[in-house]
Order: sequence, then structure tokens, then C-alpha cells
Amino acid sequence: MWWIFGGIIVGIVILLFVLFSKGYKTGNIRLSSGKYRIIITLLVIAFTFLVTYRVTEIPVPYNVDEAGTAYDAWCIANYHCDRFLYHFPVYFINYGGHGSSGLYTYLAAIMIKLFGFSVMSVRLPAILLSLASALALTLTIRKELGNTASVITMFFFCILPFSFMHSRWGLDAYLLFPMMIFSVTVFYFAIRHEKTRWFVLSGFVFGLTLYSYSVSFMLVPALLAISLIYLLIIKKISWKNIIALGIPLFILAIPLMLMLAINNGLIGEIRTRFITIPQLISYGVSEVGLINMINCLKFGPNNVFYNLFVNDNLLYNVVPAFGTIYYISIPLFIYGLVLSVKRCVGFVREKKISFDLIMLSLFFAVLLVSMSIDKTNVNRSSAIYISIIYFLTLGCLEILKKSRLAAAVTAVVYLVSFGFFLHYYFTDFSKDLEPDILFASISDLDEALDFVETVYQGEETVYVLGRSRPYIYTLLSRKVDPYSFNQKMVLSNDDYVKIYDKYRFRLDAVLPDCIYVLTDLNDIPSDIDKFDFSSKQFGSVLVYYPQP
Repeated sequence: MWWIFGGIIVGIVILLFVLFSKGYKTGNIRLSSGKYRIIITLLVIAFTFLVTYRVTEIPVPYNVDEAGTAYDAWCIANYHCDRFLYHFPVYFINYGGHGSSGLYTYLAAIMIKLFGFSVMSVRLPAILLSLASALALTLTIRKELGNTASVITMFFFCILPFSFMHSRWGLDAYLLFPMMIFSVTVFYFAIRHEKTRWFVLSGFVFGLTLYSYSVSFMLVPALLAISLIYLLIIKKISWKNIIALGIPLFILAIPLMLMLAINNGLIGEIRTRFITIPQLISYGVSEVGLINMINCLKFGPNNVFYNLFVNDNLLYNVVPAFGTIYYISIPLFIYGLVLSVKRCVGFVREKKISFDLIMLSLFFAVLLVSMSIDKTNVNRSSAIYISIIYFLTLGCLEILKKSRLAAAVTAVVYLVSFGFFLHYYFTDFSKDLEPDILFASISDLDEALDFVETVYQGEETVYVLGRSRPYIYTLLSRKVDPYSFNQKMVLSNDDYVKIYDKYRFRLDAVLPDCIYVLTDLNDIPSDIDKFDFSSKQFGSVLVYYPQP
């Protein structure tokens, strides 16, 4: 991992060059355009490298929800329907219950159509949107606060664990982060320039954001209500512009409103060859209420701030040793939040438009939504890190105004922290993640099932067991078309796919004339050694099969 430490040294040299060169003035925080272009280009290159390096290996492909998205995307790309034969659904059934938002699946389907099916194709939307959204927020902050603030923002995108980790795999919930960045930056551009066409575009982007993750159903209205009421009070927006924003937003929201009506029993399922608004297999609604807010504020592992900054007990979201933004960032975040409140109060008194108002509105809207639902975690609350990055930028900018030495020390501490984090991520992270039943190696399963075909005699039952929803990994591995899947699959009473063709995904008892493909080496049936099986291991997958 020599390149990590080499990169840190280069980063420190560049940092000291910028902070202590004659062309840099502390008082007004001016960074020349030439240096800005060089530094921002280097940071963008660094971020691109960081979110693509070994991305097909780390984290282990795939997470169970990512696998569901991958299979549905493959089905859409090749058969124009999802795994349950719904043509172009506005919302995906996935595993039932809450279903799965559609935007990531369709973006992945486009990548699969363009580049073929692979882990990279499935994860490419996350990578591309992370890069694009980082640039969008960075350039918006440049307009608001100047070149130096823009560089600081891009620096945080590169080094914060949250920014780094969420960009590297295809979880639909994480799409809310980049989509909300696009939404607030276009909205801010619209209200600054007061052009109708920009409000139309803003409404369109907010409408697309509704398809990124279901939390946006509450978040987008809350954010817009706060912002639009203030803008009406200070007379910085007209009803014409509000209508221009509202029409595309409302049109795009109609299919989702129908989906909610269908799944609450108000109307029947809408199913055509061109679009489907489905009835989920087993629809469930997260509990929303005051009791959740009270529980989220209690000290302990369920505390909302503990989950968002320290550990939500999901290693793929946050590494407890580092937190989501490093523990050094927490006082800096509070400092930046206070600065943003002060700035916002000043703008409100002067009845001016302020990016701080949008960032504060977004922060508290996400926080309230996160507290109101029954389970808070990092991926559900990902949009809050947009405001957190902004507050960190404000805090660093203020430190820089007061002392270049203090700013240099802060940046060096961040770079060293990032070095330790990268070293952990690319060495021990996969080992620590391996026991997580929500992840499985598709390449290991490919090899194992290819081997099964060589020993299969035509009559045995093949059990694929261990990881969460092992059927989805089997469908991915065998590239099963959705029509065959629907013809040969059997659901259990709890809507779990227990059988597909010769494959079984639930074990009642170990029998001698079967083949067992175990995807979790920590969960091997205790009575399997009673029989005279041969075995063969393929990475994280173990195959037991009858003696020939």
C-alpha cells in the first residue's frame, strides 16, 4: 500500500504550497484561478481513482439488495420486464415488503445494455453520479463562497469515509445523495437567476429524485415547503415560477402516488406492456411517529446522532473505528453549523437569498424524517451528508481565515486519518465484511455452480444455502431469464422463493442423494458429516456432493 502514503506526502506538499505561497491571501481567502484549476483537476482525478480502484472486488459483490437490483436491471435490459414479468415498473417488487425504487435499476439497465452485464456495469451508475454530484456541489459552492471553499469541498468528497464508501456499490437508497445534490443546486440556480425554464428543470430534477429512494417522498415536500414559503415572504419568487416548478414535479409524482394508492388498497394494480404500477408481494409501511423521535434522542445505539456519525451497526455503511466523517470532524461540523445559522440569520434579516437556508433546511428536514421512521441508518439518511459537507467547508474556511498554520495542521490530520482508513479498507475491510450474510461473492458461486453441472447426474436436488436470499445469487450466476424463473419457481407461505427448477433454497433435513452449495462457511449444517459426501471449495463457497 505504498501509494497511500505516497499520496499523503504529495497531498501535504501541495497543501503547504497553496497555503504558504505568495499568491495566496488569508484575509479574503483568495486562491488564484490558475492554481484553482490545477488543484481541482488533481482532486477530481484522485476522487475518480479512489471510487474505481478495485471496485469490482471491494465491497464483496453483491449485497443482497444490490443483487436484486442487478438481476432486475439485467431483465429490463434484455426482456423489458422485471423478474416477476412486470413490464417497465415504476417501482420494483424486489423482495416484497417496501419494494425497491426504480431509478438505480433503470440506470444500471442502461449500463448493462451499453457494456454488457458485469459488476462494473451494475456499480457504474453509483460511480458516475457520485463524480457528477461532487462537481455540482463543488461548483455551486465556488459561486457562493469562492475558489478556496470549492477546493475544500472537493477535498472532503475525496477523503470522507461516507463519500468514499457509498460511491462504490449499487444500493438504490444511496442514489438519494447525488440526486438531492442535483436537486438543490439546480433549485438554487433557478432562484438566483429567476428564469422560468430553470424552475421547470428544477421541478423535473426534484421529480426524478422521488424515484431514487422512498424517503424522498417526505423529504422533497418538506424541503420545498420551507424554502418556497421563505422565498414568497421575501418576494424572491413568483407564483408563476412556483407553478413552473410544480407542474413537472407533479407529473413525475403521479405514478408514485398511484403506486401508494394501489398498495394501500384504494385502486387495483395497473399493468400494461409499456408501464406497470405494481402491487407489492407483501406491502409494509414503516412506522412513522412521535415515539420514534423520542427513542432516537435517547442515549444508546439507537440514538440518531450516534447512528449517523459513529456506527449504525452496518459495516458496509460505516467503519466504527473511523465513523462516517472521522471523529475529528464532529466539532468542526458543529462549528460550521453554527456559522451557517449565523450567516442564514443575517441573510434573513436582509431578506436575501441564501444557500445556507437551503443547506440548513435540508439538514433539519433529513434529520426529522430520519427520526420519525422506525429504523435510522446511514443509507436511509444519506442526504444529510450534503449539508454536513457544506458545514465542514464553512468551518475549515473560517479556520483558514484566522490561521494558515491551524488550517495546515487540520488538513494534515485529515490526510493521515484518510491514509489509515484507506489502508484498512483495502486490506482488512473485506475480511471483516465476509461474515455479513448480506454480501456474497458471485464469482465464487459461478465457479461452484459450474462445478455442480459436472457432477450433476440429472436427478439430484441442488440446495443453494447460506446467504440472505440465495435464490437471487443463483439467478444471477446462471443468467436465468425471467420467463423461465416464473414458470419454475415456487413461493413459500411467507413469499420467499424456496424452489427454482432443480435448486432449493431452504433446508429441512440433509439427505444423502443431494448436492449442497453452501455460500456461508459459518453456517454449515451440523449433520452433513453423517453422510459420505465429497467436498470442494471455491473461495467462500463450499460444495458437498455424493461420492461417484
